[in-house]
Amino acid sequence: MIESLEPRQMLAATPVSRVTITGTAGQITGVVLTFAVPLDATSAQNVKAYSISKKTKGEDSSFGVIDTSTPGNTRRVAIQSAVYDPAAQSVTLTAAEPFDLGRRFRRLRVSGEGPNAIKSPTGASIDGNGDGKAGGDAIIHSRVVRVSGFNFKEADGDSARLRLKGPGVMRIWSDHRRNVPPDIFLFATDAAKSTLSGTVKRHKGGDGIVTIHQITGTSQASVPVLADPAFHVEVVNP
Repeated sequence: MIESLEPRQMLAATPVSRVTITGTAGQITGVVLTFAVPLDATSAQNVKAYSISKKTKGEDSSFGVIDTSTPGNTRRVAIQSAVYDPAAQSVTLTAAEPFDLGRRFRRLRVSGEGPNAIKSPTGASIDGNGDGKAGGDAIIHSRVVRVSGFNFKEADGDSARLRLKGPGVMRIWSDHRRNVPPDIFLFATDAAKSTLSGTVKRHKGGDGIVTIHQITGTSQASVPVLADPAFHVEVVNP
C-alpha cells in the first residue's frame, strides 16, 4: 500500500516545531514537544495544558469529540507528567501507561488560552494558532498510516517518495498541515531483507532537501536514506 499526503494550502504554523515519539509504535511511552519559542516553566509543566487524543464519534467537548459508546476514557491519553527543558525549549510528556500510535494519537492540543494557557517568560500567552496575536490553542491534526510506501510534500514544495522493500511496514505519524516533519517507525522488518529507500523531487522554490524528524527501528533494516544528502533525518533510533 502506498500512502500519499496530497498538497494542501498551508495554514498558520503553530509554535510546536517538532514532535518526538518515545517507545514503539504500539507502545508509546511519551511525547517530546519542541517549541519555536521559549516558555514559562510553571505553565509549561502543567499537564492540563496538553491533550493527546483520537477523533471519534460522539458528543462534542472542549477537547474534541467523545466516544460515549465505549466505557472508560477512550478519547484522551492520560499524561502523568510534563517536564520543561529551557535549553532545548522542549516539553517531555510522559504517559500514565503506554498507548498505541494509530488508535490514540490523532490530535495534539496545546493550550494557549484559558486557565491552563502556556505562557512566555514575560507572562503573555503563547500565540498558539499562529495569527500573530497572543492566545489561541495550538492544534495539530495528525495522519497515522501503516504502509510500505509513503509520499509527502514539504511547505517549500519539495516532495519525497519513501519505499520499504522486503518484510515489514512503516508506521508513520505526520502533521496534516506539514508544519512538523514526520516520524517513522519500522515494524516487523528483517535486517537482512528489508530496505528503506527514497527519492526527492525538488520544487523551483525548494532547497532539494526534505526533513524526516525521526526514524525508529533502523537496526532492523537497511536504511539508505540515512546516507542520502537529499534527506535530513534528525533523530535515528536503532
